[in-house]
Amino acid sequence: MTNHFHTIVIGAGSGGMTVAVGLGNLGKQVAFIEGNHVGGDCTNIGCVPSKTLIHLAKNFKPNMNADEMLQEVTRKRDALRDKETEEVKHMKNVTFIEGWAKFSAPKEIEIDLKSGGKQKITADNIVIATGARPRLLEIAGLPIQRTLTNETLFDLRNMPNHLVVVGAGIIALEMAFAFRKLGAKVTIFALDKAPLLTYIPEVAEVMQKEIEKKGITAYYGTTAKSFDEAAQTLTLQQGEKEIKVENVDKVLIAIGRIRNLESLGLEQVGVKWEARSGVAVNSYGESNIKGVYAIGDVTPTSAFTHSANAQGRRVTQRIAFPFLPLAKKEPIYPNATFSDPEVATVGMTQKEIAERYHPQLIKRIRVDLKDHTDRGYTDGLEHGFIIVDALRLTGQIVHATVVSPYASEIISFFTLAITQKISLYKIYRLVYPYPTFSSGILKVADFYLRETLPNIFKELIAFLKYRFAK
Repeated sequence: MTNHFHTIVIGAGSGGMTVAVGLGNLGKQVAFIEGNHVGGDCTNIGCVPSKTLIHLAKNFKPNMNADEMLQEVTRKRDALRDKETEEVKHMKNVTFIEGWAKFSAPKEIEIDLKSGGKQKITADNIVIATGARPRLLEIAGLPIQRTLTNETLFDLRNMPNHLVVVGAGIIALEMAFAFRKLGAKVTIFALDKAPLLTYIPEVAEVMQKEIEKKGITAYYGTTAKSFDEAAQTLTLQQGEKEIKVENVDKVLIAIGRIRNLESLGLEQVGVKWEARSGVAVNSYGESNIKGVYAIGDVTPTSAFTHSANAQGRRVTQRIAFPFLPLAKKEPIYPNATFSDPEVATVGMTQKEIAERYHPQLIKRIRVDLKDHTDRGYTDGLEHGFIIVDALRLTGQIVHATVVSPYASEIISFFTLAITQKISLYKIYRLVYPYPTFSSGILKVADFYLRETLPNIFKELIAFLKYRFAK
């Protein structure tokens, strides 16, 4: 028997939940399909358990039990998962179906039910929100019981004595710092030449200093050669050099993500997608098939819980109120790494800035928080800064990176400034609580105006000369 719905949402993660709840509250009948756990990556294997672990590690003392910390992470994760699962089953106008979905026609979904059997349902709209999974790496001789990904990491019951982390990106660095604080010996290796290369180069410099300060061993430009189980030794290859990493308990693979799209049968119904970029969607999240949408990790522009949530809100509005105007462009998405210190950024990448603006049109302002904020001094901050790229003369901000305690909170100010085109002239007139790290934002405005106002005519000429040079 085929049931018809207003919208089918495939995937109960952050983005899918936003659409299902949003449309349900607006009186639309929604089929909500999930084959694994409600909450998706964020609740189960991402944000919630990882940030719980980071929080517990931050407050960890030598007299505490690290195993109990790991078990607390699992307990809190499971409690939230159970709560969300129960809530989903009672959501207004939402039919929750446990199973795995596949397109059988452009507006028809066949579900392999978790309870057994199959079910077909149809809808006017279908939203793909199936997320991503960890990219794996085979290391010769490494047994499965020593291998971790973010899908298995938060089920650990006992603290490893020596954790090896493969990768130098966001997940790798967050977990390396957390496990080191909990007392584990931590070794990092990666093909990358430095840590956190998705940020500006200045970030890598600071993070490497912190890695060394925390006693984490890091090898870059390095691959895994083999693992000797009897000796518990991992052999790495760094150019012509072999490196032996001894007494390894666990190896965490954190080298990227793969979109969960292959099993959906998209080719059979004509939905365009590629493994590298995901589902091809317009700025409203709609694919080449009218009424079929995609949000979150399966799209080219989203890799975070907050961006999936934002896309979910746009798609909800588009589906429920197609006659209402919607901004043609997606909002800008800040991102943050919860390392020590935190790193956050928003705005154009350095490549995008170079493609759009003549280099003489951009002023870069750097404020070192240790030297230019009293909060940096009182807290004994060794490494931290705010870097802003702004247009000369106008003070319009195009990019900001913050390396600081609470950088994930501070970056929202710059997100607002870039979105609303709030210039450094206006920011200069704001008053900040004292003493705070965020007062570094005022210092950015101070430095910018100090360079600009005494040379205002020179700045005007340069602006007119280079504004349309690209």
